[in-house]
Amino acid sequence: MFRLVVGLVAIVMLSRSEAIPCTEVIKEVTPCADFLVQDSSNQPSKDCCNGVIDLNKNAKTKPDRVQVCECIKQALANAKYDPNRIPLLPKACGISDLTLPPINKNTDCNK
Repeated sequence: MFRLVVGLVAIVMLSRSEAIPCTEVIKEVTPCADFLVQDSSNQPSKDCCNGVIDLNKNAKTKPDRVQVCECIKQALANAKYDPNRIPLLPKACGISDLTLPPINKNTDCNK
């Protein structure tokens, strides 16, 4: 868990100025860290869901969604988590118009 949070903080410090900055992405998804750890709780926290909902509202274009994916991919590069839990977030947070891939170091965010 500590490594996940450290990774998220590191990406905040290295973020670029983009349409949706990595700092914003990381701020929104940091509360999801517990949910992304294998064998963690079955439901994401309210703060996690609020962050995912905000990102979904703000990332409507393909370039924005690619940027969000790249930020998450970079932030989680050295973290120990279950990438298969990422696709569970939209449904668990009540978002019907969002599909997320299991993001890991091999994910092609352009797809």
